[in-house]
Amino acid sequence: MDLRLTAAGLVVGTIAGMSGIGGSALLAPILILFFGVKAAIAVGTDLIYSVPMKALAAFAHIRQGTVDRGVVKLLALGGIPGALIGLATFALVRAHVSEAQLEHALRHAIGIVILCAAATLVVTFWIRRRPAATAAPPAVTVAIGAVVGFLVALTSIGSGSITLPLLLLALPAISLRKLIGSEIVFAALMVPIAAAGHVAFADVDWPMALSLTAGAVPGAYLGARLSARLGDLSLRPAVIGILAFAGFKLL
Repeated sequence: MDLRLTAAGLVVGTIAGMSGIGGSALLAPILILFFGVKAAIAVGTDLIYSVPMKALAAFAHIRQGTVDRGVVKLLALGGIPGALIGLATFALVRAHVSEAQLEHALRHAIGIVILCAAATLVVTFWIRRRPAATAAPPAVTVAIGAVVGFLVALTSIGSGSITLPLLLLALPAISLRKLIGSEIVFAALMVPIAAAGHVAFADVDWPMALSLTAGAVPGAYLGARLSARLGDLSLRPAVIGILAFAGFKLL
């Protein structure tokens, strides 16, 4: 058990459960930049540690009533096949590029995606204030799930940092707390599929995952409880700041 990793898991789990951003948006940069973990191992280990964390956070949000079940169903309809396609794509790319090329691509792709998510969330802050905003068709939510499932399987990033900003754009009438709870439940259904694929690719450091999980599980539960007591205006700046920090660290 590495207590440094356990502490990192506790902090990341708390933030993920509170904001819905997804622990991967913070954990992947921490593993790569501060612990010197290779990007592919960081992706696989990140996904494995996320499974119990997402499950516990989802349980807490369901009990609190901060979940829209219709949104979850639409996201899962696209996200599960999207994750399977993402795993197939990862295997194909890995078979045709060198390890150094894969490392470079993963590091920069993760950083760019997170920064794009932060920028999108800034835009949603203005859009959600417009009284005339209308919800997008259900097919858009399915498409969001498919894109997120694909990206999570490739990079481990997206179950919170991408889903949440896109849902804010597509479903402006739903409160931020319910969107956070819904995307966490969606992630609890989709992340295990992506994680299983990376186990098959041998991209998991199991002792590292155990250390992270020891801190992340109680952190996720604590964060989910805290989210029920915070309003939208309190959560939005935290979400944007976390995304921007994580993105710049990987560029």
